[in-house]
Amino acid sequence: MLRDQFAQKGVELNTSDVGVANSIDFELHLNVQKALKGKVPKYVMLYESPQIRSINQSKRHLAKYRLVFTWRDDLADGEKFIKINLPNKIVENSSRGWLGRDRFCCLISANKTVSQHVEIELYSERVKTIRWFEQHAPRDFDLFGVGWDAPPAMPGLTDRVIRVLRSHFPKDKGKVYFPSYRGKVASKLETMGRYRFSICYENVRDLPGYITEKIWDSFFAGCLPVYWGASNVTTYIPGDCFIDRRQFADNAALYNFLVSMTESEYIAYQERIAAFLTGDRARLFSAEAFAETIVKTIASDLATAI
Repeated sequence: MLRDQFAQKGVELNTSDVGVANSIDFELHLNVQKALKGKVPKYVMLYESPQIRSINQSKRHLAKYRLVFTWRDDLADGEKFIKINLPNKIVENSSRGWLGRDRFCCLISANKTVSQHVEIELYSERVKTIRWFEQHAPRDFDLFGVGWDAPPAMPGLTDRVIRVLRSHFPKDKGKVYFPSYRGKVASKLETMGRYRFSICYENVRDLPGYITEKIWDSFFAGCLPVYWGASNVTTYIPGDCFIDRRQFADNAALYNFLVSMTESEYIAYQERIAAFLTGDRARLFSAEAFAETIVKTIASDLATAI
């Protein structure tokens, strides 16, 4: 969509590996880059949180860009820092109730963590939730994703080195680290479509505006998400469209709430989600809105610079 909308303004957008005969008018980077060469205007889209990619919060590096597109509500000022939401292809799910949802709860994620320990990371909370289900309700939970055929990832370089070494040890192959692990998925949409609930924790919590694809994937599958992440999530998504993990003291309390939900209550959630997805508030997270904001803003800025 970025390419197509730029084309409508007479701009050809290419990735950096494509040879371009024409002169380069500007560069648009995905996350902050260390080495910036050339004198053309440069713009950046901040995708990763600073806890995952620390350079994304470097004032020195951000100062080198003309404009910064960011989901961060605490940075966006409408001048240097332009507000965007991480984009999605908005899809409304027409299924209602438990028909076809023969499984209770799932979690789809990779077994990764932050490079250094930070208090607000949620990787460890995912693991705690997985372990709770494995111990207390194993028949009601399935784990999907990559890397779960190994121990939980730990922060730091040592863990990454151990993981590389472990992959070469035949004695570790076939060992079960997570009994709930069911392997990779070909389609999140199809997989979540068989479940009533999904655990949707962001990589980090309490960052205003940090709402990634996790909760949206669940919405699109008609699956009710258990969400934990952005501190101001209800500014963007109605609180009655998801289950807020912050409202439960522990995983036992959460499970008791989920297992006691009636089908009529579940359908009511689905109806509210469907109404939200067809409204203007959801469009703010669409790929169309994402592309429009970036293309119009850069085109306007370039016109002003000439």
